[in-house]
Amino acid sequence: MSHEESSLGAVTQDPSQIEELFVSIMPQLYRAAARMLQNRQDSEDALQDGLLSAFLHLHQFEGRSSMSTWLHSIVKNAARMQYRKRSRSRTTYFPDDLAADEGWRSEDVLIDSKPNPEEECARQELSRMFREQVSSLPPTYRNVVQMCIIEGLLRREAARRLGVPTGTVKARLHRACALLARRTRV
Repeated sequence: MSHEESSLGAVTQDPSQIEELFVSIMPQLYRAAARMLQNRQDSEDALQDGLLSAFLHLHQFEGRSSMSTWLHSIVKNAARMQYRKRSRSRTTYFPDDLAADEGWRSEDVLIDSKPNPEEECARQELSRMFREQVSSLPPTYRNVVQMCIIEGLLRREAARRLGVPTGTVKARLHRACALLARRTRV
């Protein structure tokens, strides 16, 4: 029986021993999370979440594997959850040693993704021209373009609102786009 497994009985009887058991394996658990997440903050969060979960579910440890294997699987699951959470957010991470390597500052590497004034002016002009072209369409086409392109409704939802079949909306939208394309070529 390994030290950690023999410690488990003591831990479940004396919860103050849990800290010693977790601390002894914490560097290995952190490295496992860091391999998956490649980011110090997320790795620390995954480690903390995993250890908390292990502590709360310590009574469920059945001893079918070693305590370190059990803890590794819990921390890896916490790291996977952290990875999924991160992939849904729009945060950009930089390697932890980026600033130390070459004295870079975050201002040097962060790029403003907003359009510059010239791009914004061009976008507004295109938008104005599009609105003018759409407003000159016959009402049946204009309504479909308004709903499907400008408002972003699904064709079936536009069809329901207009009280026409979905195929009619598709045909009107196609004809409206063809008409707009012919007008802009001239």
